[in-house]
Amino acid sequence: MIENRKDDHIRIASEQNVEEGNNLFNEVHFIHIALPEIDFDEVNTSITIFNKKLSFPFIIGAMTGGTETAEKINTTLAKCAEEFNIGMYVGSQRIAIVKPETARSFRIVAENAPTALKIANLGAPQVSRLDEKILVDWVSQAIDMINADAIAIHLNPAQEVFQPEGEPWFRGVIDKLRFIKKIANRPLIVKEVGNGISMEVARILASRVNPDAIDVAGIGGTSFIRIESIRAGAIDEANVFSGWGIPTAIAICEVRNVYDGVIIASGGIRSGLDGAKAMAIGANAFSMSRPLLLAALKGFDETKKFIGKLLREFKIAMFLTGSRNVNELNNAPVVFGQTIISWLGQRNVSCKHVSASK
Repeated sequence: MIENRKDDHIRIASEQNVEEGNNLFNEVHFIHIALPEIDFDEVNTSITIFNKKLSFPFIIGAMTGGTETAEKINTTLAKCAEEFNIGMYVGSQRIAIVKPETARSFRIVAENAPTALKIANLGAPQVSRLDEKILVDWVSQAIDMINADAIAIHLNPAQEVFQPEGEPWFRGVIDKLRFIKKIANRPLIVKEVGNGISMEVARILASRVNPDAIDVAGIGGTSFIRIESIRAGAIDEANVFSGWGIPTAIAICEVRNVYDGVIIASGGIRSGLDGAKAMAIGANAFSMSRPLLLAALKGFDETKKFIGKLLREFKIAMFLTGSRNVNELNNAPVVFGQTIISWLGQRNVSCKHVSASK
């Protein structure tokens, strides 16, 4: 049953070591500004994205929905999103569309976060098999269910091919993305789930779909290859493909090299400093999931404490780089380590901080 799978994901992600790879933010170094010429209280962390003003450029990552446990988690996360005035993805909403009795686990997000930025979520393999009439209905239901301000379609080929019940169906996805962009009447986000988006994929998306945002979701955080392999009892396969994908810091550079829209950074971001580094190398916002899952399982107070800590870390990074606002942070100087420099050189990727070597 799909409900059992959702609870399996929560249990495995919260109880086992499912984080893999290096997002390479350890190779992104800010230049310390000893004379910032601003007071800490002057630092303005706010941004506007999809016509919503956020207190800082953070979006709670896509996690769950469809079960009683998921409903409790989503309630806590939504309350925090509203209190902090930040964004929130929901997990894949297919379960609520095919099993309407589970929809409340998503609807409570709208109830508890009426003014926050809310992002609906459907899977690319599933929408690839829907005719246009049914797809219009799915998109409409997903948006209406949470009163969404935007809709995300997640690309998860690695997860699907390792999942016991997987549906690794990706033929025709580009055409369906174009159709969703046309009919959704909301910003369209195309996102990965932890293996990264490359320059080649970003170029195709930019030229053929023109999404409003790309969430790079690189490696360095939760691995759905690992989670699904644990569920399938196929750990040897997971070991073979351990670390498969594109490190998050590099994915930001690859996507930014060919795409001018909004970039959301996710994949192993574990602090406000990581988020600030992501912003400095090309992202417009950042997101994380597993740390919020672990906090939400402990309750509202723990989740609120974690997000408050994240905000303070982000603001400190801005202050120590002399950034009065997020626009100045976007232009803060950084130095890259050799792995990033080598990768960008071999891929002939120009970053705003490093030109590709010839």
